Amino acid sequence: MHHDNGTATNGAGMATKKRQAASAPVRLRRMYIDCRYGQLHLATAYPSSGGFDEASPIVFLHAEDGSGADFNRCAAILGADRSIYAPDLPGSGGSDSPKGRMAVAGLALAIADLFDQLRLRRVDLIGCGRGAAVAYELATTRPREVRRLVVAGTQQPSTAIIQPMLQLSPDPGRVLEEPADAIVQEIRAFFDRV
Repeated sequence: MHHDNGTATNGAGMATKKRQAASAPVRLRRMYIDCRYGQLHLATAYPSSGGFDEASPIVFLHAEDGSGADFNRCAAILGADRSIYAPDLPGSGGSDSPKGRMAVAGLALAIADLFDQLRLRRVDLIGCGRGAAVAYELATTRPREVRRLVVAGTQQPSTAIIQPMLQLSPDPGRVLEEPADAIVQEIRAFFDRV
C-alpha cells in the first residue's frame, strides 16, 4: 500500500531532470504585436518542448526608463522551461509611443492586448518599478489571467491582490544588478511553493 512513495520518487526524478534541462539558457527572439497604441516590441523565449508541457508563461514588465531587454539574463534562464514575453511598454524601447505620458491603467490595457493577441490564458507577472504598478493593475482588472506576481519596487497595489505575490526588493535597480542565477533561484523557489 506504499505505491505513492514510488510515484513521488519518479515525479521528483522527473522534476530534477526538467530542472537540469531548464538550467541551460535559451536564445531570446524579437517580435512585434499590435496593441491599441500601435506596435509593442517584445523579446520572447520558448522551451525546447515547444511549450506544450510547460508551466504558466511569464510576462516581464520593466521599470520607468527601461525596456524588456532589462530582463534578458533572467528571461534566458527561465525560458528553458516556460514561454517568456518581455515587452517594451508603450513609449519605451522599440514599442510605438502614444501621445503624451501613459498612465498605469493605459499601460495595463496594452499588456492586456498582448494577452489577447497571443492567447495567453494564465500568466505569471514579474514587474519592476512602474512595471510592478502595471502588474498590480492587471492583477485587479484581469484576475482570471494573472496567476502569480513577482515584484520589485516601492509601488503598492491600490486594491487588495488575491494572487500569491513575492516582493523581491524595494529597489528595482538592485534586482537588475544582482546575478541572474540568484534572482531566478528566488523566483523558482516562490513558484514551487505556490
